[in-house]
Amino acid sequence: MKQLRRLWDITRKDLLVISKDKGAWILLLITPLAVILVASLALGPAFNGQLKSQLLVTNLDSGVIGKQLVDGLGATEGLNVVEASADETMALKVGDTGYKTGLIIPTDFSSQILTGSDTDLTVYVDPNDNASRPFMVGMISGAASRLSGMVMSVRISVAEVLKFAPDTEPTTVAVDAAPAAVKEMAKEPPVAMEINNATGMQEVNMFDTQTPGYAVMFLLFGVMLGAEGLLEERDKGTLGRLIVAPVSRTSILGGKLAAQFVVAVIQMTILFSVGHFAFGMNLGNSLPGLSLMIGITAFTATAFGILLASVVKTRRQATSLGTMIIILSSGLGGSWWPLSIEPEFMQKLAHVTINAWALSGINALILDGKGFSDILPQAAGLLLYGIVCFAIGIRMFKFRNA
Repeated sequence: MKQLRRLWDITRKDLLVISKDKGAWILLLITPLAVILVASLALGPAFNGQLKSQLLVTNLDSGVIGKQLVDGLGATEGLNVVEASADETMALKVGDTGYKTGLIIPTDFSSQILTGSDTDLTVYVDPNDNASRPFMVGMISGAASRLSGMVMSVRISVAEVLKFAPDTEPTTVAVDAAPAAVKEMAKEPPVAMEINNATGMQEVNMFDTQTPGYAVMFLLFGVMLGAEGLLEERDKGTLGRLIVAPVSRTSILGGKLAAQFVVAVIQMTILFSVGHFAFGMNLGNSLPGLSLMIGITAFTATAFGILLASVVKTRRQATSLGTMIIILSSGLGGSWWPLSIEPEFMQKLAHVTINAWALSGINALILDGKGFSDILPQAAGLLLYGIVCFAIGIRMFKFRNA
Protein backbone atom coordinates (compact mmCIF):
# COMPACT_ATOMS: atom_id res chain seq x y z
CA MET A 1 0.00 0.00 0.00
CA LYS A 2 2.88 2.38 0.84
CA GLN A 3 4.46 1.72 -2.54
CA LEU A 4 1.17 2.48 -4.29
CA ARG A 5 0.89 5.75 -2.35
CA ARG A 6 4.43 6.69 -3.32
CA LEU A 7 3.72 5.75 -6.94
CA TRP A 8 0.72 8.10 -6.86
CA ASP A 9 2.85 10.87 -5.31
CA ILE A 10 5.36 10.56 -8.15
CA THR A 11 2.57 10.52 -10.71
CA ARG A 12 0.95 13.63 -9.25
CA LYS A 13 4.26 15.48 -9.09
CA ASP A 14 5.03 14.71 -12.75
CA LEU A 15 1.54 15.74 -13.85
CA LEU A 16 1.96 19.06 -12.04
CA VAL A 17 5.31 19.67 -13.76
CA ILE A 18 3.93 18.78 -17.20
CA SER A 19 0.84 20.96 -16.72
CA LYS A 20 3.08 24.01 -16.25
CA ASP A 21 5.21 23.28 -19.33
CA LYS A 22 3.64 25.41 -22.09
CA GLY A 23 6.19 24.26 -24.67
CA ALA A 24 5.22 20.63 -24.11
CA TRP A 25 1.52 21.36 -24.64
CA ILE A 26 2.33 23.18 -27.89
CA LEU A 27 3.96 19.98 -29.16
CA LEU A 28 1.28 17.73 -27.70
CA LEU A 29 -1.80 19.60 -28.93
CA ILE A 30 -1.26 22.75 -31.01
CA THR A 31 1.26 21.25 -33.43
CA PRO A 32 -0.69 18.05 -34.23
CA LEU A 33 -3.93 20.01 -34.63
CA ALA A 34 -2.22 22.40 -37.04
CA VAL A 35 -0.67 19.54 -39.05
CA ILE A 36 -3.96 17.62 -39.20
CA LEU A 37 -5.83 20.76 -40.30
CA VAL A 38 -3.31 21.63 -43.03
CA ALA A 39 -3.11 18.05 -44.36
CA SER A 40 -6.88 17.60 -44.37
CA LEU A 41 -7.59 20.91 -46.09
CA ALA A 42 -4.82 20.37 -48.64
CA LEU A 43 -5.92 16.85 -49.57
CA GLY A 44 -9.64 17.46 -49.14
CA PRO A 45 -10.43 18.51 -52.75
CA ALA A 46 -8.76 15.41 -54.20
CA PHE A 47 -10.33 13.14 -51.58
CA ASN A 48 -13.83 14.53 -52.16
CA GLY A 49 -13.56 14.44 -55.94
CA GLN A 50 -13.40 18.23 -56.29
CA LEU A 51 -9.92 18.18 -57.81
CA LYS A 52 -10.13 17.28 -61.51
CA SER A 53 -7.43 15.91 -63.77
CA GLN A 54 -6.74 18.03 -66.87
CA LEU A 55 -6.77 16.53 -70.38
CA LEU A 56 -5.64 18.43 -73.44
CA VAL A 57 -7.72 17.45 -76.50
CA THR A 58 -7.22 18.30 -80.17
CA ASN A 59 -10.19 17.25 -82.29
CA LEU A 60 -9.16 17.27 -85.97
CA ASP A 61 -12.28 15.35 -86.91
CA SER A 62 -15.30 17.28 -88.21
CA GLY A 63 -17.72 14.37 -87.83
CA VAL A 64 -20.19 13.45 -85.14
CA ILE A 65 -18.13 10.66 -83.59
CA GLY A 66 -15.17 12.89 -82.75
CA LYS A 67 -17.46 15.43 -81.11
CA GLN A 68 -19.24 12.68 -79.20
CA LEU A 69 -15.92 11.36 -77.91
CA VAL A 70 -14.91 14.82 -76.65
CA ASP A 71 -18.32 15.34 -75.03
CA GLY A 72 -18.15 11.93 -73.40
CA LEU A 73 -14.70 12.62 -71.93
CA GLY A 74 -15.88 16.03 -70.73
CA ALA A 75 -18.77 14.39 -68.87
CA THR A 76 -16.41 11.96 -67.09
CA GLU A 77 -16.30 12.50 -63.33
CA GLY A 78 -12.95 13.85 -62.18
CA LEU A 79 -11.85 14.88 -65.69
CA ASN A 80 -11.67 18.37 -67.19
CA VAL A 81 -11.21 18.59 -70.99
CA VAL A 82 -9.16 21.52 -72.32
CA GLU A 83 -9.30 22.05 -76.10
CA ALA A 84 -5.96 22.91 -77.71
CA SER A 85 -4.10 22.94 -81.01
CA ALA A 86 -2.16 19.91 -82.20
CA ASP A 87 1.18 21.56 -81.41
CA GLU A 88 0.04 22.45 -77.90
CA THR A 89 -1.22 18.92 -77.27
CA MET A 90 2.01 17.36 -78.50
CA ALA A 91 4.01 19.73 -76.26
CA LEU A 92 1.55 19.26 -73.34
CA LYS A 93 1.61 23.01 -72.83
CA VAL A 94 -0.82 25.87 -73.43
CA GLY A 95 0.82 29.21 -72.82
CA ASP A 96 2.64 28.96 -69.51
CA THR A 97 0.45 26.12 -68.24
CA GLY A 98 1.78 22.57 -68.40
CA TYR A 99 -0.35 19.43 -68.63
CA LYS A 100 0.25 15.75 -68.04
CA THR A 101 -1.85 14.10 -70.76
CA GLY A 102 -3.00 15.03 -74.27
CA LEU A 103 -5.24 13.39 -76.89
CA ILE A 104 -5.39 13.98 -80.64
CA ILE A 105 -8.42 12.76 -82.62
CA PRO A 106 -7.46 12.26 -86.30
CA THR A 107 -9.17 13.99 -89.23
CA ASP A 108 -10.90 10.91 -90.65
CA PHE A 109 -11.97 9.51 -87.29
CA SER A 110 -15.76 9.64 -87.85
CA SER A 111 -15.62 8.35 -91.41
CA GLN A 112 -13.44 5.41 -90.39
CA ILE A 113 -15.77 4.54 -87.52
CA LEU A 114 -18.91 4.86 -89.67
CA THR A 115 -17.54 2.48 -92.28
CA GLY A 116 -16.41 -0.02 -89.66
CA SER A 117 -12.71 0.55 -90.37
CA ASP A 118 -9.82 0.56 -87.89
CA THR A 119 -8.53 3.92 -86.66
CA ASP A 120 -6.16 5.29 -84.03
CA LEU A 121 -6.26 7.83 -81.23
CA THR A 122 -2.93 9.45 -80.37
CA VAL A 123 -2.18 10.00 -76.69
CA TYR A 124 0.73 12.03 -75.31
CA VAL A 125 1.80 11.56 -71.69
CA ASP A 126 4.33 13.13 -69.36
CA PRO A 127 6.86 10.36 -68.57
CA ASN A 128 7.33 11.78 -65.07
CA ASP A 129 3.62 11.56 -64.23
CA ASN A 130 3.22 8.28 -62.38
CA ALA A 131 0.31 9.49 -60.24
CA SER A 132 -2.47 10.42 -62.66
CA ARG A 133 -1.29 8.63 -65.81
CA PRO A 134 -3.07 5.30 -65.09
CA PHE A 135 -6.35 7.16 -64.44
CA MET A 136 -6.06 9.32 -67.56
CA VAL A 137 -5.05 6.51 -69.88
CA GLY A 138 -7.81 4.36 -68.37
CA MET A 139 -10.43 7.02 -69.10
CA ILE A 140 -9.30 7.33 -72.73
CA SER A 141 -9.07 3.54 -73.10
CA GLY A 142 -12.60 3.16 -71.76
CA ALA A 143 -13.95 5.64 -74.30
CA ALA A 144 -11.98 3.94 -77.08
CA SER A 145 -13.33 0.54 -76.03
CA ARG A 146 -16.89 1.79 -76.28
CA LEU A 147 -16.21 3.12 -79.78
CA SER A 148 -14.55 -0.19 -80.68
CA GLY A 149 -17.73 -1.95 -79.60
CA MET A 150 -19.70 0.25 -81.95
CA VAL A 151 -17.31 -0.57 -84.82
CA MET A 152 -17.73 -4.27 -84.09
CA SER A 153 -21.52 -3.93 -84.07
CA VAL A 154 -21.39 -2.26 -87.50
CA ARG A 155 -19.16 -5.04 -88.83
CA ILE A 156 -21.46 -7.72 -87.45
CA SER A 157 -24.49 -5.99 -88.94
CA VAL A 158 -22.82 -5.88 -92.35
CA ALA A 159 -21.79 -9.53 -92.12
CA GLU A 160 -25.29 -10.66 -91.13
CA VAL A 161 -26.92 -8.72 -93.96
CA LEU A 162 -24.48 -10.14 -96.50
CA LYS A 163 -25.39 -13.67 -95.44
CA PHE A 164 -28.94 -13.18 -96.69
CA ALA A 165 -28.24 -10.62 -99.42
CA PRO A 166 -24.77 -11.35 -100.78
CA ASP A 167 -25.23 -8.95 -103.69
CA THR A 168 -25.71 -5.97 -101.37
CA GLU A 169 -22.97 -3.33 -101.34
CA PRO A 170 -21.19 -3.54 -97.89
CA THR A 171 -20.62 0.20 -97.76
CA THR A 172 -24.33 0.87 -98.16
CA VAL A 173 -25.14 -1.43 -95.25
CA ALA A 174 -22.45 0.18 -93.09
CA VAL A 175 -23.77 3.67 -93.82
CA ASP A 176 -27.25 2.55 -92.72
CA ALA A 177 -26.06 0.61 -89.65
CA ALA A 178 -23.62 3.22 -88.34
CA PRO A 179 -26.18 5.95 -87.51
CA ALA A 180 -28.23 3.43 -85.54
CA ALA A 181 -25.10 2.41 -83.64
CA VAL A 182 -24.24 6.05 -82.96
CA LYS A 183 -27.74 6.65 -81.62
CA GLU A 184 -27.47 3.64 -79.29
CA MET A 185 -24.03 4.74 -78.10
CA ALA A 186 -25.44 8.15 -77.11
CA LYS A 187 -27.92 6.48 -74.74
CA GLU A 188 -27.22 5.44 -71.17
CA PRO A 189 -25.24 2.17 -71.04
CA PRO A 190 -27.52 -0.89 -70.73
CA VAL A 191 -25.44 -2.13 -67.80
CA ALA A 192 -25.32 0.41 -64.95
CA MET A 193 -23.55 0.35 -61.58
CA GLU A 194 -25.08 0.77 -58.16
CA ILE A 195 -22.45 1.79 -55.63
CA ASN A 196 -22.98 1.10 -51.93
CA ASN A 197 -20.78 1.42 -48.88
CA ALA A 198 -19.93 -2.15 -47.94
CA THR A 199 -19.55 -1.34 -44.24
CA GLY A 200 -22.75 0.67 -44.01
CA MET A 201 -20.70 3.61 -42.71
CA GLN A 202 -21.34 7.19 -43.76
CA GLU A 203 -19.00 8.79 -46.29
CA VAL A 204 -15.63 9.44 -44.67
CA ASN A 205 -13.84 12.79 -44.88
CA MET A 206 -10.19 13.71 -44.73
CA PHE A 207 -10.28 14.23 -40.96
CA ASP A 208 -11.41 10.60 -40.56
CA THR A 209 -8.30 9.43 -42.40
CA GLN A 210 -5.74 12.00 -41.23
CA THR A 211 -6.49 12.46 -37.53
CA PRO A 212 -5.72 8.93 -36.24
CA GLY A 213 -2.38 8.67 -38.06
CA TYR A 214 -1.04 12.03 -36.96
CA ALA A 215 -2.46 11.62 -33.46
CA VAL A 216 -0.45 8.41 -32.98
CA MET A 217 2.67 9.99 -34.46
CA PHE A 218 2.54 13.03 -32.16
CA LEU A 219 1.67 10.78 -29.24
CA LEU A 220 5.05 9.13 -29.80
CA PHE A 221 6.74 12.52 -29.93
CA GLY A 222 5.06 13.32 -26.64
CA VAL A 223 6.42 10.24 -24.90
CA MET A 224 9.84 11.04 -26.37
CA LEU A 225 9.65 14.28 -24.36
CA GLY A 226 8.80 12.15 -21.35
CA ALA A 227 11.90 10.03 -21.94
CA GLU A 228 14.01 13.18 -22.19
CA GLY A 229 12.53 14.41 -18.91
CA LEU A 230 13.40 11.12 -17.24
CA LEU A 231 17.00 11.40 -18.43
CA GLU A 232 17.16 15.00 -17.23
CA GLU A 233 16.12 13.92 -13.76
CA ARG A 234 18.79 11.24 -13.83
CA ASP A 235 21.43 13.77 -14.90
CA LYS A 236 20.41 16.12 -12.09
CA GLY A 237 20.56 13.29 -9.57
CA THR A 238 16.86 13.38 -8.68
CA LEU A 239 16.37 9.69 -9.49
CA GLY A 240 19.50 8.76 -7.57
CA ARG A 241 18.09 10.40 -4.45
CA LEU A 242 14.75 8.65 -4.94
CA ILE A 243 16.24 5.15 -4.92
CA VAL A 244 17.98 5.95 -1.62
CA ALA A 245 14.51 6.60 -0.17
CA PRO A 246 12.26 3.63 0.66
CA VAL A 247 10.71 3.62 -2.82
CA SER A 248 10.98 0.65 -5.16
CA ARG A 249 12.31 1.09 -8.68
CA THR A 250 9.04 -0.26 -10.05
CA SER A 251 7.11 2.42 -8.14
CA ILE A 252 9.41 5.16 -9.44
CA LEU A 253 9.18 4.14 -13.09
CA GLY A 254 5.55 3.14 -12.64
CA GLY A 255 4.76 6.64 -11.38
CA LYS A 256 6.62 8.17 -14.31
CA LEU A 257 4.75 5.91 -16.71
CA ALA A 258 1.38 6.63 -15.06
CA ALA A 259 1.87 10.39 -15.41
CA GLN A 260 2.90 10.08 -19.05
CA PHE A 261 0.00 7.68 -19.65
CA VAL A 262 -2.53 10.20 -18.30
CA VAL A 263 -1.05 12.94 -20.50
CA ALA A 264 -1.12 10.63 -23.54
CA VAL A 265 -4.79 9.73 -22.97
CA ILE A 266 -5.68 13.43 -22.57
CA GLN A 267 -3.75 14.27 -25.73
CA MET A 268 -5.48 11.60 -27.85
CA THR A 269 -8.91 12.40 -26.38
CA ILE A 270 -8.59 16.12 -27.12
CA LEU A 271 -7.36 15.51 -30.69
CA PHE A 272 -10.22 13.12 -31.45
CA SER A 273 -12.76 15.39 -29.74
CA VAL A 274 -11.66 18.45 -31.70
CA GLY A 275 -11.73 16.39 -34.89
CA HIS A 276 -15.27 15.25 -34.14
CA PHE A 277 -16.92 18.41 -32.84
CA ALA A 278 -15.04 20.97 -34.96
CA PHE A 279 -14.59 19.09 -38.24
CA GLY A 280 -17.24 16.38 -38.24
CA MET A 281 -14.81 13.49 -37.82
CA ASN A 282 -16.57 10.13 -37.50
CA LEU A 283 -15.83 8.23 -34.28
CA GLY A 284 -17.23 4.88 -35.44
CA ASN A 285 -19.97 2.72 -34.03
CA SER A 286 -18.25 1.74 -30.78
CA LEU A 287 -17.05 4.42 -28.36
CA PRO A 288 -15.98 1.73 -25.85
CA GLY A 289 -13.84 0.16 -28.58
CA LEU A 290 -12.29 3.52 -29.46
CA SER A 291 -11.67 4.26 -25.77
CA LEU A 292 -9.96 0.88 -25.40
CA MET A 293 -7.69 1.55 -28.39
CA ILE A 294 -6.82 5.03 -27.13
CA GLY A 295 -6.00 3.68 -23.67
CA ILE A 296 -3.85 0.78 -24.87
CA THR A 297 -2.12 2.95 -27.48
CA ALA A 298 -1.28 5.50 -24.76
CA PHE A 299 0.08 2.72 -22.51
CA THR A 300 2.21 1.16 -25.24
CA ALA A 301 3.58 4.51 -26.41
CA THR A 302 4.47 5.39 -22.81
CA ALA A 303 6.19 2.03 -22.33
CA PHE A 304 8.15 2.75 -25.51
CA GLY A 305 9.30 6.01 -23.89
CA ILE A 306 10.62 4.08 -20.87
CA LEU A 307 12.42 1.68 -23.21
CA LEU A 308 13.91 4.58 -25.19
CA ALA A 309 15.21 6.17 -21.98
CA SER A 310 16.81 2.86 -20.98
CA VAL A 311 18.86 2.34 -24.17
CA VAL A 312 20.39 5.82 -24.52
CA LYS A 313 22.87 7.65 -22.32
CA THR A 314 22.00 11.29 -22.95
CA ARG A 315 19.00 13.49 -23.79
CA ARG A 316 20.60 14.34 -27.14
CA GLN A 317 20.74 10.64 -27.99
CA ALA A 318 17.12 10.23 -26.94
CA THR A 319 16.08 13.08 -29.25
CA SER A 320 18.09 11.80 -32.22
CA LEU A 321 17.21 8.11 -31.87
CA GLY A 322 13.60 8.79 -30.88
CA THR A 323 12.99 11.15 -33.80
CA MET A 324 14.48 8.67 -36.27
CA ILE A 325 12.37 5.78 -34.91
CA ILE A 326 9.17 7.83 -34.85
CA ILE A 327 9.59 9.12 -38.42
CA LEU A 328 10.43 5.68 -39.80
CA SER A 329 7.64 3.95 -37.90
CA SER A 330 5.12 6.64 -38.92
CA GLY A 331 5.95 6.18 -42.60
CA LEU A 332 6.11 2.40 -42.40
CA GLY A 333 3.19 1.97 -39.99
CA GLY A 334 0.54 3.96 -41.88
CA SER A 335 0.47 7.35 -40.14
CA TRP A 336 1.10 9.22 -43.40
CA TRP A 337 -0.73 7.04 -45.91
CA PRO A 338 -2.94 3.93 -45.84
CA LEU A 339 -1.02 0.80 -44.93
CA SER A 340 -2.87 -1.04 -47.71
CA ILE A 341 -1.02 0.82 -50.49
CA GLU A 342 2.36 -0.44 -49.31
CA PRO A 343 3.93 -3.59 -50.80
CA GLU A 344 2.93 -6.78 -49.03
CA PHE A 345 6.32 -7.32 -47.41
CA MET A 346 6.20 -3.77 -45.97
CA GLN A 347 2.70 -4.37 -44.61
CA LYS A 348 4.04 -7.37 -42.69
CA LEU A 349 7.15 -5.48 -41.59
CA ALA A 350 4.98 -2.57 -40.44
CA HIS A 351 3.76 -4.56 -37.44
CA VAL A 352 7.08 -4.06 -35.72
CA THR A 353 5.76 -0.51 -35.16
CA ILE A 354 3.27 0.80 -32.63
CA ASN A 355 1.63 2.82 -35.40
CA ALA A 356 0.51 -0.20 -37.43
CA TRP A 357 -1.04 -2.00 -34.45
CA ALA A 358 -2.78 1.13 -33.18
CA LEU A 359 -4.07 2.32 -36.56
CA SER A 360 -5.30 -1.09 -37.66
CA GLY A 361 -7.63 -1.07 -34.66
CA ILE A 362 -8.62 2.61 -34.72
CA ASN A 363 -9.25 2.67 -38.48
CA ALA A 364 -11.26 -0.53 -38.24
CA LEU A 365 -13.61 1.33 -35.90
CA ILE A 366 -13.69 4.70 -37.66
CA LEU A 367 -13.43 3.76 -41.35
CA ASP A 368 -14.80 0.21 -41.48
CA GLY A 369 -17.56 0.41 -38.90
CA LYS A 370 -16.25 -2.52 -36.84
CA GLY A 371 -17.42 -3.19 -33.30
CA PHE A 372 -15.76 -3.70 -29.93
CA SER A 373 -15.10 -7.43 -30.36
CA ASP A 374 -13.59 -6.92 -33.81
CA ILE A 375 -10.65 -4.88 -32.54
CA LEU A 376 -9.74 -7.13 -29.61
CA PRO A 377 -6.92 -8.89 -31.57
CA GLN A 378 -5.29 -5.53 -32.38
CA ALA A 379 -5.78 -4.37 -28.78
CA ALA A 380 -4.23 -7.59 -27.44
CA GLY A 381 -1.25 -7.32 -29.80
CA LEU A 382 -0.69 -3.70 -28.84
CA LEU A 383 -0.99 -4.47 -25.14
CA LEU A 384 1.57 -7.27 -25.42
CA TYR A 385 3.85 -4.88 -27.31
CA GLY A 386 3.60 -2.38 -24.44
CA ILE A 387 4.19 -4.99 -21.72
CA VAL A 388 7.35 -6.19 -23.46
CA CYS A 389 8.64 -2.62 -23.86
CA PHE A 390 7.96 -1.80 -20.22
CA ALA A 391 9.46 -5.05 -18.91
CA ILE A 392 12.68 -4.53 -20.89
CA GLY A 393 12.81 -0.82 -20.11
CA ILE A 394 12.35 -1.19 -16.35
CA ARG A 395 15.01 -3.90 -16.26
CA MET A 396 17.59 -1.99 -18.29
CA PHE A 397 17.05 1.54 -17.00
CA LYS A 398 19.92 2.96 -14.91
CA PHE A 399 18.93 5.38 -12.19
CA ARG A 400 22.41 6.91 -12.06
CA ASN A 401 24.82 7.91 -14.78
CA ALA A 402 27.83 5.66 -15.13
